[in-house]
This record gives sequence, C-alpha cells and structure tokens, in this order.
Amino acid sequence: MSTIFQRRSVRSYLPKPVESDKIERLLRAGMEAPSAHNRRPWEFLVITDAADRQAIADMSPYAKMMPSAAAAIAVCVNLDLGGGGDLEDTWWVQDLAAATENILLQIVEEGLGGVWLGWYPDKSRVEAFSQRFGLPGNIVPFAVIALGYPDTVGCPEKKDRFDPRRVHYGTYGKQK
Repeated sequence: MSTIFQRRSVRSYLPKPVESDKIERLLRAGMEAPSAHNRRPWEFLVITDAADRQAIADMSPYAKMMPSAAAAIAVCVNLDLGGGGDLEDTWWVQDLAAATENILLQIVEEGLGGVWLGWYPDKSRVEAFSQRFGLPGNIVPFAVIALGYPDTVGCPEKKDRFDPRRVHYGTYGKQK
C-alpha cells in the first residue's frame, strides 16, 4: 500500500524522456484493471510529440503542465466493447477510472510523476481531442494522464488524507 500513499498529482517535470519499457509497464498496469462483465473497453493512445502535447494543453485550462511532460497517455473507451455503442451506457466509466488509477499507481512504481486530467464528459475537450488525434466515433477520450520524471520543486508534499468523519458504520451518520 505504500504506492497508494506515495501517489501525488505531479504537474512539474524534468526535461527527460520516459523509456519505452516503462511506458509499456504503465499500459500493462492499466489493462490489469477490473472491468464490468470483463468487457475491458479501454484503448490507449500514447503521445510523446511536443506539438501534440502543446495541442492538448490548449484544449483544457487544467492541462497547462502538458508541454513540460515527457508523455501523455489518453485512456479512451471503445464503445463497441463497453457501451454497446451507446455513450449513455456508462458502466465503462468505472472500468476506465480503474485503468487510469492503475496507471497512476504504476507511475509511482516507475519513479515517475503524473497527473489525471479529466476529459469526458466535457464535450468540447472530447471533440477537440478526437479531431486532433483522428479518433473514430466509437472511441471516446475519458482521461489524459500527463507523465514524466518529476521535478522535485513542483512535487506536492505528502499529506494524510484520512478523515474519520467521512466513515459511517451500519447506517449513515453512525461513527465509531
């Protein structure tokens, strides 16, 4: 569980590329996520080109770190696998959230830093990303993960996030 407690949203990176074997392990971790009915509706797009990373930064006010990241992984749903072709059949959202978290945890294991950038359900981001990267209509970007070697200057400090007031036993409002 130490990886869980070490994970932080890292938004500042060193100018150093990430090795392809590390990228593959990140993708393998994503594909190990649990999935409703074992549909595994994910598709991943690895982005390393500087112009493409800048384009992603221009698509969202929350993606300003993207130009300094070494890479990005877009976690996308294949609606033919996870929603029967229907964007409203949203069980796939849970599958892709689990895959995204697995990648973020593996990022820590690899000595990297990363941050989860929400894409779906923001229609303007989804459309801009889909157009830029040539996604067919059945492939929808869910999240984009910026990643790279962390610049320790930009790393947030570790905090204990446990809040016992948010834990209930048996019925809502009953605490230990």
